[in-house]
Amino acid sequence: MPAIGRAIQLLKLPFVKVGTAYNNVAVKAPMLTGVVTTVVKTSAADLFAQKVVEGRDEVDWRRHGMFVMFGFGYLGCWQYYLYNNLFVRWCAPITRAVGHMGSAPVKVFIDQCIHHPLLYFPCFYSLKGLVEGKPLEESFADYKEHLWDNCKALWMIWVPAQMVNFTVVPLHLRIPFVAGVSFAWTVVISVMRGAMDKAPPSKEEAAAPSMVSQAAAAAASAASGVARTSPISLQPLLNTATASADSGSLEDAASAGPVGLQQLVAGNEQADSASAPMLLR
Repeated sequence: MPAIGRAIQLLKLPFVKVGTAYNNVAVKAPMLTGVVTTVVKTSAADLFAQKVVEGRDEVDWRRHGMFVMFGFGYLGCWQYYLYNNLFVRWCAPITRAVGHMGSAPVKVFIDQCIHHPLLYFPCFYSLKGLVEGKPLEESFADYKEHLWDNCKALWMIWVPAQMVNFTVVPLHLRIPFVAGVSFAWTVVISVMRGAMDKAPPSKEEAAAPSMVSQAAAAAASAASGVARTSPISLQPLLNTATASADSGSLEDAASAGPVGLQQLVAGNEQADSASAPMLLR
């Protein structure tokens, strides 16, 4: 057992040293550390989305540069000022009276119910529309259409994350904490989205193409006058084929794919494949 403990300590040592050095730099230059961390995170998230999720052969460097600038100006500089200056001043009386546990829910409410719906999402959709060459009116229409779905996805991860951030994370590490959670969230959403796209069909979905092929074969057999299939056994198959023609082919239903986390995160943006992995950076 002592040998195992020493091995664990040796494995932890590089991470402890890196973490200690990062914390020391953040204490001395908190804003610079937060902004640089956010820029690196935004760059890595967009490269991950382009190369891994979207499978691009070449990186769209114009899009990449615009998102890096968004990471610098909004996610880094503005959010540092918002979280470490404005929030601290606005909630100072509550913090003095009941501590951080009392002021954290107020900060989370302002961040998640006012800041993100009314400021972050409009800025993000404006930038996204600029990248895609959309007019500003269309970008704002997209923002309004998907606001509720975006808020649900946002709150699912960021309400508990920001409660931790505003309660126990020191001021100089709040923006790096947000950057770390944001990148992890982007990767998880992207990986799960890819897994859903590759999910094997259910038993019903797998059986649907064979039912259609059986119906087609039976219809062809009846048309050619083959008497091996009786009218009694043929009728259910013809009914199945007729029903599928009325409600959309079974092959289309089988290829529609599962509905789940991608729809929760991206709303009705399936036609725009870039929107889901970029949504919550």
